[in-house]
Amino acid sequence: MVEIKGAQHVGDELLILADMAQKARVQVVTFVAQVLSKHMDQKRSVQVASVLSEGRWTHDFPITVQAAQGLGLKVSTDMPRSVYELMDLYPQGGGIRPSVWYVPLKRMPGPSAAPAPRPENKGAASGS
Repeated sequence: MVEIKGAQHVGDELLILADMAQKARVQVVTFVAQVLSKHMDQKRSVQVASVLSEGRWTHDFPITVQAAQGLGLKVSTDMPRSVYELMDLYPQGGGIRPSVWYVPLKRMPGPSAAPAPRPENKGAASGS
């Protein structure tokens, strides 16, 4: 948003968050490139690290074997039976569900963006 609107048109909090996000991304690229450099040349490791961390996918998007191989990563689907047996001990939730839900909120006109106060719970114990 800072690049789109310009620094003079966003609040201080957004500027701080954008700065932190940029630093975090550089840290991730640096670390991933360092790990990959043990398996490929330096230039290619930086390229792959950039692709993996540039925000192309959400954090929970599965990278397929074919996509990983297309990036030059050495991957294998050969796994010992003991790994599957271990995974069976920890079943995952069923069904496909979106990781990000969009819930549109009705905007109310007025100067305050604060949420409405929560109603009192008349049945709750007051502690006195």
